[in-house]
Amino acid sequence: MPETILKIALDVPLDRLFDYLSGEHDVQVGQRVLVPFGSRNQIGIVMDIADSSDIAIEKLKSILQAFNEETPLDAEMLSLIKFSADYYQYPFGQALLSSLPARLRQIAPAVSRKQYLYQLTDAGREADVEDIPKKQKVLRSVLSALQAANQLTEAELDDISGTARKAVKALVDSGYASCERVLAFQRVMAIAEAVEPKLNAEQMHAVQQITAESDVFKAWLLHGITGSGKTEVYIRLMQYALRHESAQVLVLVPEINLTPQLEARFRSRLPDFPLVSLHSNLSESERLHHWQLAQSGAAKIIIGTRLSIFTPLPDLKLIIIDEEHDSSYKQQDSMRYHARDVAMVRAKRLNIPVVLGSATPALETWYNATVNSNQASKYGLLRLKERAVSAAQLPQIDCIDTTKVNLQHGFTPQLITALRLRLERKEQSLLFINRRGYSPVLLCSACHWIAPCTRCSSRLVVHLGQRKLRCHHCGHEQRIPHQCPSCGDADLHPTGHGTQRLEQTLAQLLPEARIARVDRDSISRKNALVEILDRVHNQEIDILVGTQMLAKGHDFPNLTLVGVIDTDSALHSPDFRASERLFAQLMQVAGRAGRADKAGQVIIQTQFPDHALFNALRIQDYESYANVLLEERQQMQFPPYVFTALLRAEANDYTLVQQFLQLAFAQARSLSDQVLVYDPVRPQMERLKGMERGYVLMQAKQRPALHQLLKHLVSQMRAHKMAAKVRWAVDVNPLEF
Repeated sequence: MPETILKIALDVPLDRLFDYLSGEHDVQVGQRVLVPFGSRNQIGIVMDIADSSDIAIEKLKSILQAFNEETPLDAEMLSLIKFSADYYQYPFGQALLSSLPARLRQIAPAVSRKQYLYQLTDAGREADVEDIPKKQKVLRSVLSALQAANQLTEAELDDISGTARKAVKALVDSGYASCERVLAFQRVMAIAEAVEPKLNAEQMHAVQQITAESDVFKAWLLHGITGSGKTEVYIRLMQYALRHESAQVLVLVPEINLTPQLEARFRSRLPDFPLVSLHSNLSESERLHHWQLAQSGAAKIIIGTRLSIFTPLPDLKLIIIDEEHDSSYKQQDSMRYHARDVAMVRAKRLNIPVVLGSATPALETWYNATVNSNQASKYGLLRLKERAVSAAQLPQIDCIDTTKVNLQHGFTPQLITALRLRLERKEQSLLFINRRGYSPVLLCSACHWIAPCTRCSSRLVVHLGQRKLRCHHCGHEQRIPHQCPSCGDADLHPTGHGTQRLEQTLAQLLPEARIARVDRDSISRKNALVEILDRVHNQEIDILVGTQMLAKGHDFPNLTLVGVIDTDSALHSPDFRASERLFAQLMQVAGRAGRADKAGQVIIQTQFPDHALFNALRIQDYESYANVLLEERQQMQFPPYVFTALLRAEANDYTLVQQFLQLAFAQARSLSDQVLVYDPVRPQMERLKGMERGYVLMQAKQRPALHQLLKHLVSQMRAHKMAAKVRWAVDVNPLEF
């Protein structure tokens, strides 16, 4: 077999492919291979089989191994990742390899669990069970089961008898059955099939509109208030899409903690369609196995977090993005892609619909659905204004002015009274504060010293239970000092409230209450969150104290009170998206109250009860507040009215950062007069994890102009010797400046 030249993508920070010889290996495009690279061996993906190379043939090395037993990556997925790498200005090889499960990046065959599938042959269909001696009961049972079902898995054989596998082999030897090796599906405990609820008029309209255009690309914004039954609309759309035997549906969720509840809901309503989840809480072997089931087409429903958008799916018919506004869909390191935007590109290429669901859509999405009528692919807008449970009403929202009442350990009298009332009624409450730990600050009352992080421009958070000060940005920890390091005074005290302090205070105020805390510290153990949520549903918890983990997606029928402790810092943040995020967060957390037939109440403690944000929140009027924010964005020339990119840089020495950014600034200015390039500045957190930081902001009214500049700028900066002295990256469409 003649040797061919292979163009191979490698996980290295160089935006190019590398030429190798195939040797004696038979290789396809998309195949995983092992190659020598420098002093070590690396995994690569074959991107092209070429006739020639820019390098002399005798200087080319041969690949060491081709993993031929694995299914190659398909052309659609390779093209999508290539587009994303180009758009987000990231080396293609690194983007491609990082999209794969960890086991596929390791130098070893990707071994996954297999099982045998037994199918009936023509001879088996004509066979008469009565011809088998009656004493061979298991053999008769297996043949009967095969004739009824046409095929059986090993698990189904085990349900017949412990010796059924031995019996089926006899049928294979007799020519009554055939045997095929397939990827194994993990057995899931059967969930009782849920009763299909009747859709209300708004839900029915949404389903009809989307299914009427199910064979073309269109983006649909499903804007529904909390509790309006968006998930039921998703299920009906999935039922319609999966009517084709080979069809697949991808459902994106922003966070891992939303997957167990959605999985259970989908399994109970769509029991005939194999389902897998993809997220970082899976073990490496579980993730590989689920990914392979999706790639093979065996899995029909795929639920996953942002990286799932790059999962190979041979017959994808529908993409659903739940809580589409959530910032978790934006990757904040490596290739800084936004899963929602990549989903749009993927859906357009496949000519399939994509559904964006949210009670508080991102302003960019709202703009595309209501304002930006010039684009051909303007989003369809579907509204759900009523709660799906007819007896469920929107909660009453009260804003308590904390400047006019005496707080008791951080609680207003109104909130304490409301908590006691729920305990008497045997109803549940949720207290929301987006700050974990015991207290955000350790303060010296004598000299006002505040415990700083030595590696970041931030303060250390008090974790009283562990007697530790901890940085929530870099993870640095140290013991709580006995006296002030600045003046020597021993009067050090925690100031402000975190989830741990609220939990402790509640235990003192309401000793009879059963309290559970949900934050990153309390649910670090696998399945810890699922266990807490089960206890909530089983009425074993009276009060939940938590962060934004509890703000969305969860349905607690007996929860009638939500208390919001501290939100005021976001009202005056320098981040132009802060008010948008806060409104979405409060709408989401308010939506946890009164979702069944019991009236809900939300109490927000604030020093600014008459702020426009709270006025809109009281009447749950997202549309008017979103339109106000859009007007502000247009006046200030912020996204979505302009397109932005950041060139970020960091190093141990800020002088190096400054030199690099000044160079980038000068280069960018010279490349285009259609892009506004701002002087280099430092972010609000100037130092993070020991690295000094800075950035250059670029802004354009036309997307092509910005990307043309970035293409040339990144190429020039990669070639410059300064690029090796700092750590730098481009962030296209950044969420934070």
